[in-house]
Amino acid sequence: MPIPTFTSPSTGTVPVLSKHTSEIFDVLSPTEQRAFFTLLEAFRAEIDAKGDDVEYLREIGAVNPGATVAQTKTNVLDMCNWQLATCLRYSTPTRIAEATPCLEKVIAHFDSHHTNGEVDVTPVLYLGVALGQEEAAVRHFQAAYAHAPAIEMQYHTQLWSRACFSRLLRRMGRIAEAEEQENDIRNWLLGHPYGMPPSTFCALVTDPMHEGKDYILDHPSVKRMFAGMSEIAPGFVVHFG
Repeated sequence: MPIPTFTSPSTGTVPVLSKHTSEIFDVLSPTEQRAFFTLLEAFRAEIDAKGDDVEYLREIGAVNPGATVAQTKTNVLDMCNWQLATCLRYSTPTRIAEATPCLEKVIAHFDSHHTNGEVDVTPVLYLGVALGQEEAAVRHFQAAYAHAPAIEMQYHTQLWSRACFSRLLRRMGRIAEAEEQENDIRNWLLGHPYGMPPSTFCALVTDPMHEGKDYILDHPSVKRMFAGMSEIAPGFVVHFG
């Protein structure tokens, strides 16, 4: 049988290992999200149990002529773990804190193939957010940003993770370091006025559970910029002045 698929009226039928999970989850209801996650989790368990059988791997279309059966099983499990972590990240509300075991396996898999100190930036940033433990999270954030110091590629993840990092640093009393992250976020926004709608930016850099001042959105420069915009429909923004 092929890799399982998930069907929803809003997305149609998609494979559970689709590369467009973040887009899919954006339109699924929380109930559908949980169903997708459960299906994917069951598939990972099946791979774990049957992935040593080359005939099974052939049935699901996972056989790679250049890889051994063991390597193929490991690679498919890695895809499942990353997909599960992505599902948890984009769940409504986010369940990123539950993704730690999956992310640790993804990072370990990457590290086993890269011995030159290279960092798999996005999973490491996810893990920094997921951990929530102060020093452990800081180490992961710092390792990732050392390899990706600017908000360029993967800017959604960069903005989201830097906002999480800044809140963590403020909780730790490391205000100057938090301000560096907040400045980087604001500078990206001010330098990309057409980069994304205000609603998308706000969703990335805020935490519904956070209480108190928002040091990103409450900054005068951000307020001035948003005052010159009107989001008249999701994703459709009119700029004034």
